[in-house]
Amino acid sequence: MASLNRWMAALAGATVLGGCTTTDGLPVPTGPQTANPDTDTAALVEGLDQLPPQQLDAGECAGFFWSADAEHRFLAFENETLGYARVFADGQVHEFAVPSRQGSHIAGDLYQRHYVDAARQLDMRLSGTIGERLPDGQRIERSVLSIQQTDGQRMVIPVIGHYACRVSP
Repeated sequence: MASLNRWMAALAGATVLGGCTTTDGLPVPTGPQTANPDTDTAALVEGLDQLPPQQLDAGECAGFFWSADAEHRFLAFENETLGYARVFADGQVHEFAVPSRQGSHIAGDLYQRHYVDAARQLDMRLSGTIGERLPDGQRIERSVLSIQQTDGQRMVIPVIGHYACRVSP
């Protein structure tokens, strides 16, 4: 378990602190956004099986979620500071406006997000429990991403979650 914890912390740290880039052609919101199904359409990217690296600027905080399988695909990102989330599902990157939030989380609290857009027929839920503090953030434990599919079935994907803030230089 300790090696998994170190691996997860190293992966999250590398993504948060060193591997953040722009979103390969996807727009990066510059402030709190409002969902608009006419302009916030999903980006279908050929050959992509996960989210591309996400930008996290100094002073911003975000949640990062990877599939809990051997592939560790990057499936969800929520920038709590700027108020937007991106979820990879059905071969597409879906973007949602969310309320912005300041401050850290408290260990033991529930982490629950509901991303819904009736116009795009999207209903995705991300849930877990805020875990222990790590040197570069906080673990989000027992996390799952559930996606309501158009055929009425709900797909549930266990995920590994990490919450981190990028400090100002």
